[in-house]
Amino acid sequence: MKILQVAMVGLGFLVLGYLVGQLGFDEILHQLDAIKWVFPILLIPSLVWNISNTIAWSFAFPPDAFKPRLLTLFAAKLAGETVNQLTPFANLGGEPVKAYLLSHRTPGPRGMASVVIDKTAQLVVGLSFTILGLGLLFYYHAVSELIPLEYRVLFTSLLVASPVALWLFYKRQDRMFTSLLKFLRSTGISTDLIERNMGRAALIDINIGSFYREHRTRFLQALFFQSIGWFMGTCETYFILNALDAGVGFWFCFLLNSLGAVINGLFFFMPSNIGVMEGSLVFLFSSLGLDPALGLSLGLTRRLRRVVWIFIGWTCLSYMSRNAIKRGASEPTEALQEQSDPPHTEP
Repeated sequence: MKILQVAMVGLGFLVLGYLVGQLGFDEILHQLDAIKWVFPILLIPSLVWNISNTIAWSFAFPPDAFKPRLLTLFAAKLAGETVNQLTPFANLGGEPVKAYLLSHRTPGPRGMASVVIDKTAQLVVGLSFTILGLGLLFYYHAVSELIPLEYRVLFTSLLVASPVALWLFYKRQDRMFTSLLKFLRSTGISTDLIERNMGRAALIDINIGSFYREHRTRFLQALFFQSIGWFMGTCETYFILNALDAGVGFWFCFLLNSLGAVINGLFFFMPSNIGVMEGSLVFLFSSLGLDPALGLSLGLTRRLRRVVWIFIGWTCLSYMSRNAIKRGASEPTEALQEQSDPPHTEP
């Protein structure tokens, strides 16, 4: 797995290097030089969406539950997203990490249930905005005609299939983990590990099911704050392109984000979408009759922003995981000390 991951990262950098070579290193450097002084300001939209997504996650806990503070959720979210960016697991590798980092603040099954509910809200909002963006693509016929026919067929298929897939995923959530373990058991995988975790999986599914039955308003609130995050992503694209003097409107940036999300989703196995994110923007800009170098500069600026947040997330991950290991080491010692202490009796 590590060899495959390194190979995919290397392939992504090769694609990125090829794009820079084709479009001109000096041209790309000139455009990046134009935004270097405003780059700290360009981090504001990503800060806002990270905060709004953290608030959305806080609504994935029942109101009567003991949940971590918002700052703890923020740090755990950044840590989990960093793992998502650095591993080829369809942006899911960091989700169990989030629950693990909160295990001292909230029961494990409840924490994992909150992660699944939050991820569902993120998927619902992402697919909804993507469907809206694809709808805009076909609404503006002059724009859609510029995109090759095979890609228009692909986008149309995804436009039809996405709501169906989303509905099926939503309906199966209350049996997600038990169904997964049963599937693994049916494939002949060692049942000892599966049997030991069936009870835990059932608890997670129970927490998810009860949340949707009893706290639908909180899920709608989570959707609202996830929507703010997606909107700020479009604002980031708009600010970057205006800093590059591209002369494009807000709705065009919305369309770019939607189509880019579709293409990046198809290559989910690439860690941090290296080469894919930049290549998709070059393809979209060239297809829509714009300077492809602008698309590459947009992608590289986003890449630099992503590196900043990966660094912050890695710092959070190192700090929180180290504390979790210390707590795990101290608990058996405390339990042993309690057993060895003589019972206290009143005089």
